[in-house]
Amino acid sequence: MRRFEVIDGERPGGRSCGVLSYDQARRTFSFEAAPGATTRDVPAMFAPFLERGERRVPERWVAEWVSERIAPPSRQNIGEVLRANDLESYDPAVLLAAGRGRSTQDGFYLREIGDPYLGGVILGEGLRAARTRAGLSQEGLARKSGISQEAISVLERGSGNPTMRTLERLARALGCGLHIEFS
Repeated sequence: MRRFEVIDGERPGGRSCGVLSYDQARRTFSFEAAPGATTRDVPAMFAPFLERGERRVPERWVAEWVSERIAPPSRQNIGEVLRANDLESYDPAVLLAAGRGRSTQDGFYLREIGDPYLGGVILGEGLRAARTRAGLSQEGLARKSGISQEAISVLERGSGNPTMRTLERLARALGCGLHIEFS
């Protein structure tokens, strides 16, 4: 399974609006909107589903969105495209990753997600929840803590590995305590 964050490059902060996954065995893409993502945050093709309260977009619509971003297998010069990407056969996920999912249709792009360690995911969810309770944006927390907005974004996505000093600075800026628990 390959996973990508879908990011709106036209919005300040470049927040992820959801996760695009590719199941190699089934050769299908799926999209799940991020918690809190609204119809204005996701690609227009996905907005009607969020409007109806559906966080997961049907595969057919995700495949259509992806097809706007990669060369189709029927393209006349597909052999050249495959050679340019060191592919022996057509692989939509590799082609999508190679172009970072960019399209002339919109400002969205993709960032591949590695398998985050569980602790990072839990930390990221806790940090995001505390920031939201404090009524701060990532930029606001960055100003108060002295930690860059980019580093805060990485932590909230569960991809970071912060030092204790960083965690203490964030906790102070959020006006909350820092508790580490082994259970």
